[in-house]
Amino acid sequence: MSNEYLTWIEKSIAKEYLNYYKYSDFKKIQPIGSGNFGNVYRINWKDTDSIFALKLLDDNKLMVKEIVNE
Repeated sequence: MSNEYLTWIEKSIAKEYLNYYKYSDFKKIQPIGSGNFGNVYRINWKDTDSIFALKLLDDNKLMVKEIVNE
């Protein structure tokens, strides 16, 4: 990943423009699908037991650039 994009992502997380969560914040992680950019999982948030879909993105330099540009 380009340092420029990594720096942008880190600053965005620090300024709370983006949220960062640890894998350990979730439980009952079950795969439900996959696509060109990564895999989708059904997860439960440990604190509230709420159910979410979580997309884990592949480490792809071009994709990171596209995300940053959005």
